[in-house]
Amino acid sequence: MIIEMRLMTERNSHAAEELLEQYSAGSLPETEVARVEEHLLICETCRERLVSIDDWVRSLRRASALLDREPQGLRQRLRWPRWAPALAAALVLVCAGVALEWNHGSGVTPLAVALEATRGETAVQVPAGRPLLIQPGLAGLPQFSEYRLDIVDTLGKRVRQATFAPEQRAGAIVPGIASGIYFVRLYNPAGQLLREYALKVGNVQ
Repeated sequence: MIIEMRLMTERNSHAAEELLEQYSAGSLPETEVARVEEHLLICETCRERLVSIDDWVRSLRRASALLDREPQGLRQRLRWPRWAPALAAALVLVCAGVALEWNHGSGVTPLAVALEATRGETAVQVPAGRPLLIQPGLAGLPQFSEYRLDIVDTLGKRVRQATFAPEQRAGAIVPGIASGIYFVRLYNPAGQLLREYALKVGNVQ
């Protein structure tokens, strides 16, 4: 019979693992129970294997019973905490911000540029292609939690844009800019222009 062939292996005449598991779980066909029990009476190795399988089956049943007694809402929270999606999204944003700043500078430390002179006065000179940490002068301006900064060319075309919060960072990091004359415009959160600074990008003498 097929069952009899499964019961004893050709190598060592021990009961197959599957049969012992079915016997322990009570799912073995009644016609085969006597055959397995007869073998267990004479085989100490299979009896020891059955003890281990019985322990494993009992552990599974206890775990299943405990899970069934837990409220549905608690089981769902244990599987996936409610705050996990928000935490994952925050980590993605932080990693993206760090990667963006690193890529902007290609690993080069941004050059701090303090802007005090406004348009029409002497322009601040900076090297071309170097990432910049723009630090606009805020003295005399209304205090906001965040400012927007635009860099435009002489035709008013925006070439760079960034935001910064004074409490978190001294200025706005922008990637390197090609040689030329530019103007740095500072806006409040509502988009109102607060101040404009001249910026000369190129070979610094």
